[in-house]
Amino acid sequence: MDLKINESLTGLVRKKRPVIHCITNYVTATDVANIILACGGSPIMADHPEEVSEITALSNALLLNMGTPKENAAAAMEKAGLEANRLNLPVIFDPVGIGASRYRTETALSLLRNVKATVIRGNASELRVLLKKLTGKNMQREYGSVASPRGVDASFTDEIREETLESLRETARALSAATGAVTVMTGAIDIVSDGKEAWLIRNGCPQMARITGSGCMLDGIIAAYCAAAGPAFSQHAIFQAAALATAAAGLCGELAAKRAEKISGGTGSFHCCFLDQISLLDENTLKGGIDIEIS
Repeated sequence: MDLKINESLTGLVRKKRPVIHCITNYVTATDVANIILACGGSPIMADHPEEVSEITALSNALLLNMGTPKENAAAAMEKAGLEANRLNLPVIFDPVGIGASRYRTETALSLLRNVKATVIRGNASELRVLLKKLTGKNMQREYGSVASPRGVDASFTDEIREETLESLRETARALSAATGAVTVMTGAIDIVSDGKEAWLIRNGCPQMARITGSGCMLDGIIAAYCAAAGPAFSQHAIFQAAALATAAAGLCGELAAKRAEKISGGTGSFHCCFLDQISLLDENTLKGGIDIEIS
């Protein structure tokens, strides 16, 4: 990994101020907008089918998050995604809770059949369900049994641990190979793959799993970093950008946890400190703190 190229993305986001069109869920929309602003981007939240194509055309990347699918969400996401594909803009897709309901699962699959995603970000259960549904593979034989998500969280059996790491790394590789997208599988250890390489990111802290929207916020950071890597982005540039964004978020989580502990704060304090650390992040901090294992 060329760290010099990657680290410069942090400054490039602030210099370019990329516009990120977000079709996301109402639970975390404010957090996503604020985290994009904190890392240097400019968010716009528009989800009406009659305007999403125009808004996407004004943007530098598109974020599609299925957290709380509304009646017109599928049509809006598809129209925006097709416009982003036409303009060769990065499309970050988060299949939140896929497998939890038939509607949610069918909507995600339909979207991926019609729109080419650049990055797919989810927890291990979501991505394993997605791989199974897309490929029809016998997941139990090849990757171990596939457990249903716990709502929008990974099942206990799919948690990323040293003993499950190899299986889940192969799942990430297989999903990237099947979709052509960079896969970001998040958990206690994060896995980023382009179908060939799979990098392990060991930044992060337990507090990140105790606030609503840490994954959605990561989607926004990934979108901003991928936009800064563009517009004529290559698969490898997107792979590096997604990996760096994931490591940056994890590192800021670690720093936020230390800050919250100093002030005897709980999850609310951690949430605020995390936003602060993203806004204060610079290349020197990133270079001294990211923990990426190339495999």
